[in-house]
Amino acid sequence: MPTIRLILEYNGSCFHGWQMQEGLVTVQSELHRVLELVLREKIHVVHASGRTDAGVHARGQVVSFVVSKVPDLHRLTHSVSSILKGALSVTDAAVVPDTFHPRRSAKKKQYSYTILHRKAPAVLDKGYVWHITADLDYEKMREAASCLVGTHDFTSLRAAQCQANSPVKTILESELCLSRDYVVYRVVGKGFLQHMVRIIAGTLIDIGRGRLHSSMPEILAARDRRAGGVTAPPFGLMLDWVDYDDPEVVDSECDDAQE
Repeated sequence: MPTIRLILEYNGSCFHGWQMQEGLVTVQSELHRVLELVLREKIHVVHASGRTDAGVHARGQVVSFVVSKVPDLHRLTHSVSSILKGALSVTDAAVVPDTFHPRRSAKKKQYSYTILHRKAPAVLDKGYVWHITADLDYEKMREAASCLVGTHDFTSLRAAQCQANSPVKTILESELCLSRDYVVYRVVGKGFLQHMVRIIAGTLIDIGRGRLHSSMPEILAARDRRAGGVTAPPFGLMLDWVDYDDPEVVDSECDDAQE
Protein backbone atom coordinates (compact mmCIF):
# COMPACT_ATOMS: atom_id res chain seq x y z
CA MET A 1 0.00 0.00 0.00
CA PRO A 2 1.54 3.34 -1.06
CA THR A 3 2.44 6.12 1.39
CA ILE A 4 1.43 9.65 0.40
CA ARG A 5 3.25 12.71 1.75
CA LEU A 6 1.58 16.13 1.72
CA ILE A 7 2.94 19.57 2.55
CA LEU A 8 0.30 21.79 4.12
CA GLU A 9 -0.24 25.49 4.62
CA TYR A 10 -2.95 26.46 7.08
CA ASN A 11 -4.42 29.30 9.10
CA GLY A 12 -4.24 28.20 12.72
CA SER A 13 -7.10 30.47 13.77
CA CYS A 14 -9.48 28.16 11.89
CA PHE A 15 -8.56 25.13 14.01
CA HIS A 16 -8.22 23.99 17.62
CA GLY A 17 -4.68 22.80 16.96
CA TRP A 18 -3.45 19.76 15.04
CA GLN A 19 -4.53 16.79 17.12
CA MET A 20 -7.95 15.23 16.67
CA GLN A 21 -10.26 16.04 19.60
CA GLU A 22 -13.88 15.00 19.95
CA GLY A 23 -16.30 17.84 19.25
CA LEU A 24 -13.59 20.25 18.03
CA VAL A 25 -12.47 21.28 14.56
CA THR A 26 -8.77 20.43 14.29
CA VAL A 27 -6.35 20.20 11.38
CA GLN A 28 -6.05 16.44 11.73
CA SER A 29 -9.81 15.84 11.95
CA GLU A 30 -10.69 18.09 9.00
CA LEU A 31 -7.89 16.76 6.81
CA HIS A 32 -8.86 13.18 7.66
CA ARG A 33 -12.51 13.88 6.82
CA VAL A 34 -11.73 15.55 3.50
CA LEU A 35 -9.18 12.93 2.44
CA GLU A 36 -11.74 10.16 2.92
CA LEU A 37 -14.28 12.22 0.97
CA VAL A 38 -11.90 12.87 -1.95
CA LEU A 39 -10.27 9.42 -2.06
CA ARG A 40 -13.50 7.54 -1.28
CA GLU A 41 -11.81 5.11 1.06
CA LYS A 42 -11.08 4.70 4.75
CA ILE A 43 -7.89 6.39 5.93
CA HIS A 44 -6.47 4.74 9.05
CA VAL A 45 -4.46 7.67 10.42
CA VAL A 46 -2.81 10.89 9.21
CA HIS A 47 0.63 11.43 10.77
CA ALA A 48 2.25 14.88 11.09
CA SER A 49 5.77 16.18 11.63
CA GLY A 50 4.56 17.66 14.91
CA ARG A 51 1.50 18.96 16.72
CA THR A 52 0.78 22.66 16.40
CA ASP A 53 -1.22 24.35 19.16
CA ALA A 54 -4.58 26.03 18.64
CA GLY A 55 -4.04 29.26 16.72
CA VAL A 56 -0.55 28.39 15.44
CA HIS A 57 -0.09 28.70 11.68
CA ALA A 58 1.93 26.59 9.24
CA ARG A 59 3.32 27.09 5.77
CA GLY A 60 5.31 23.84 5.70
CA GLN A 61 3.60 21.19 7.84
CA VAL A 62 4.41 17.70 6.56
CA VAL A 63 1.91 14.84 6.88
CA SER A 64 1.61 11.30 5.54
CA PHE A 65 -0.99 8.57 5.24
CA VAL A 66 -1.41 5.18 3.58
CA VAL A 67 -3.89 4.42 0.77
CA SER A 68 -4.87 1.30 -1.16
CA LYS A 69 -3.59 2.65 -4.49
CA VAL A 70 -1.78 5.71 -5.81
CA PRO A 71 -4.31 8.51 -6.37
CA ASP A 72 -4.22 11.27 -8.98
CA LEU A 73 -1.95 13.63 -7.02
CA HIS A 74 -2.95 16.74 -8.96
CA ARG A 75 -6.64 16.06 -8.31
CA LEU A 76 -5.89 15.30 -4.66
CA THR A 77 -4.10 18.60 -4.02
CA HIS A 78 -6.73 20.61 -5.92
CA SER A 79 -9.72 18.91 -4.29
CA VAL A 80 -8.50 19.10 -0.69
CA SER A 81 -7.42 22.73 -1.12
CA SER A 82 -10.77 23.65 -2.70
CA ILE A 83 -12.89 22.02 0.01
CA LEU A 84 -10.87 23.61 2.82
CA LYS A 85 -10.43 26.91 0.94
CA GLY A 86 -9.32 29.76 3.16
CA ALA A 87 -8.29 27.46 6.00
CA LEU A 88 -5.88 24.89 4.53
CA SER A 89 -4.07 24.27 1.26
CA VAL A 90 -2.00 21.35 0.02
CA THR A 91 1.09 22.87 -1.59
CA ASP A 92 2.72 19.58 -2.63
CA ALA A 93 1.90 15.87 -2.80
CA ALA A 94 4.19 12.93 -3.41
CA VAL A 95 4.39 9.15 -3.17
CA VAL A 96 7.22 8.25 -0.80
CA PRO A 97 8.75 4.99 0.50
CA ASP A 98 6.75 3.25 3.22
CA THR A 99 9.68 3.82 5.60
CA PHE A 100 8.95 7.56 5.58
CA HIS A 101 7.39 9.06 8.71
CA PRO A 102 6.93 12.85 8.92
CA ARG A 103 8.03 13.05 12.56
CA ARG A 104 10.54 10.22 12.98
CA SER A 105 12.23 10.89 9.62
CA ALA A 106 12.61 14.64 10.23
CA LYS A 107 16.12 15.98 10.79
CA LYS A 108 15.27 19.57 11.69
CA LYS A 109 12.49 22.14 11.46
CA GLN A 110 12.14 25.90 11.56
CA TYR A 111 9.65 28.02 13.45
CA SER A 112 9.36 31.79 13.29
CA TYR A 113 7.59 34.15 15.64
CA THR A 114 6.57 37.59 14.37
CA ILE A 115 6.11 40.69 16.52
CA LEU A 116 4.72 43.98 15.22
CA HIS A 117 6.59 46.67 17.15
CA ARG A 118 4.85 50.01 16.69
CA LYS A 119 2.15 52.15 18.27
CA ALA A 120 -0.49 51.49 15.62
CA PRO A 121 -2.21 48.08 15.84
CA ALA A 122 -2.10 45.52 13.04
CA VAL A 123 -4.70 45.57 10.28
CA LEU A 124 -3.39 43.57 7.31
CA ASP A 125 -1.36 41.29 9.59
CA LYS A 126 -3.99 40.94 12.29
CA GLY A 127 -4.06 37.38 13.56
CA TYR A 128 -0.49 36.69 12.44
CA VAL A 129 1.57 39.00 14.67
CA TRP A 130 1.89 39.87 18.35
CA HIS A 131 1.45 43.63 18.69
CA ILE A 132 3.92 45.19 21.14
CA THR A 133 4.05 48.93 21.82
CA ALA A 134 6.58 49.03 24.69
CA ASP A 135 10.19 50.07 24.07
CA LEU A 136 12.45 47.10 23.33
CA ASP A 137 16.19 46.68 23.69
CA TYR A 138 16.95 44.78 20.48
CA GLU A 139 20.58 44.14 21.36
CA LYS A 140 19.72 42.42 24.64
CA MET A 141 17.13 40.34 22.81
CA ARG A 142 19.63 39.39 20.08
CA GLU A 143 22.23 38.37 22.62
CA ALA A 144 19.71 36.28 24.56
CA ALA A 145 18.51 34.54 21.39
CA SER A 146 22.06 33.63 20.35
CA CYS A 147 22.68 31.94 23.72
CA LEU A 148 20.12 29.25 22.88
CA VAL A 149 22.24 27.65 20.15
CA GLY A 150 23.51 24.28 21.31
CA THR A 151 22.20 21.47 23.50
CA HIS A 152 20.51 22.65 26.68
CA ASP A 153 18.04 21.67 29.38
CA PHE A 154 14.96 23.74 28.47
CA THR A 155 12.96 23.15 31.66
CA SER A 156 12.70 26.93 32.19
CA LEU A 157 11.32 27.39 28.69
CA ARG A 158 8.68 24.71 28.35
CA ALA A 159 5.06 24.42 29.46
CA ALA A 160 4.59 23.23 33.03
CA GLN A 161 2.31 20.45 31.74
CA CYS A 162 4.79 19.27 29.08
CA GLN A 163 4.92 15.46 29.06
CA ALA A 164 8.22 15.03 27.15
CA ASN A 165 10.52 12.44 28.70
CA SER A 166 13.52 14.77 28.58
CA PRO A 167 13.77 18.59 28.64
CA VAL A 168 17.06 18.47 26.72
CA LYS A 169 16.88 19.74 23.14
CA THR A 170 19.40 20.85 20.50
CA ILE A 171 18.98 24.23 18.81
CA LEU A 172 20.90 24.69 15.56
CA GLU A 173 20.02 28.32 14.79
CA SER A 174 18.46 31.04 16.93
CA GLU A 175 18.34 34.65 15.83
CA LEU A 176 16.36 37.87 15.99
CA CYS A 177 15.71 39.62 12.65
CA LEU A 178 14.49 43.21 12.25
CA SER A 179 12.61 44.56 9.24
CA ARG A 180 11.03 47.99 9.67
CA ASP A 181 8.28 47.54 12.29
CA TYR A 182 8.67 43.76 12.44
CA VAL A 183 10.73 41.76 14.91
CA VAL A 184 11.00 38.13 13.83
CA TYR A 185 12.47 35.41 16.00
CA ARG A 186 13.71 32.47 13.90
CA VAL A 187 14.71 29.14 15.42
CA VAL A 188 15.86 25.86 13.86
CA GLY A 189 16.06 22.72 15.94
CA LYS A 190 15.91 18.96 15.91
CA GLY A 191 12.84 18.97 18.14
CA PHE A 192 10.85 21.22 20.45
CA LEU A 193 9.01 20.94 23.77
CA GLN A 194 5.41 21.98 24.40
CA HIS A 195 5.02 25.77 24.00
CA MET A 196 8.82 26.07 23.88
CA VAL A 197 9.07 28.55 20.98
CA ARG A 198 6.22 30.68 22.34
CA ILE A 199 7.89 30.80 25.76
CA ILE A 200 11.22 31.72 24.17
CA ALA A 201 9.51 34.54 22.25
CA GLY A 202 7.79 35.77 25.40
CA THR A 203 11.04 35.58 27.36
CA LEU A 204 12.88 37.60 24.70
CA ILE A 205 10.17 40.26 24.85
CA ASP A 206 10.35 40.38 28.66
CA ILE A 207 14.13 40.76 28.43
CA GLY A 208 13.75 43.43 25.75
CA ARG A 209 11.36 45.55 27.76
CA GLY A 210 13.26 45.15 31.04
CA ARG A 211 10.84 42.89 32.90
CA LEU A 212 13.44 40.12 33.14
CA HIS A 213 16.91 40.99 34.36
CA SER A 214 18.42 37.49 34.30
CA SER A 215 20.57 36.51 31.34
CA MET A 216 19.46 33.65 29.11
CA PRO A 217 22.21 31.34 30.49
CA GLU A 218 20.96 32.11 34.02
CA ILE A 219 17.36 31.39 32.99
CA LEU A 220 18.36 28.03 31.50
CA ALA A 221 20.50 27.13 34.51
CA ALA A 222 17.57 27.72 36.88
CA ARG A 223 15.65 24.77 35.34
CA ASP A 224 12.47 26.36 36.65
CA ARG A 225 9.57 27.58 34.50
CA ARG A 226 9.17 30.56 36.84
CA ALA A 227 12.59 31.82 35.72
CA GLY A 228 11.38 32.31 32.14
CA GLY A 229 9.12 34.94 30.66
CA VAL A 230 5.49 34.95 29.58
CA THR A 231 4.12 32.55 27.00
CA ALA A 232 3.61 34.51 23.79
CA PRO A 233 0.17 34.20 22.14
CA PRO A 234 -0.13 31.43 19.52
CA PHE A 235 -1.11 33.54 16.52
CA GLY A 236 2.39 34.99 16.03
CA LEU A 237 3.92 31.54 15.57
CA MET A 238 4.53 29.85 12.21
CA LEU A 239 5.88 26.40 11.36
CA ASP A 240 7.98 27.32 8.32
CA TRP A 241 9.48 24.05 7.12
CA VAL A 242 10.61 20.56 8.03
CA ASP A 243 13.81 19.14 6.59
CA TYR A 244 14.55 15.50 5.77
CA ASP A 245 17.40 13.49 4.29
CA ASP A 246 15.69 13.74 0.90
CA PRO A 247 13.90 10.38 0.89
CA GLU A 248 13.39 9.01 -2.58
CA VAL A 249 10.14 10.35 -4.04
CA VAL A 250 8.41 7.74 -6.14
CA ASP A 251 6.05 10.21 -7.77
CA SER A 252 5.24 13.87 -7.12
CA GLU A 253 2.47 16.24 -8.09
CA CYS A 254 5.06 19.02 -8.10
CA ASP A 255 7.35 17.07 -10.43
CA ASP A 256 4.48 16.36 -12.81
CA ALA A 257 3.58 20.04 -12.95
CA GLN A 258 7.15 21.03 -13.77
CA GLU A 259 7.32 18.54 -16.59
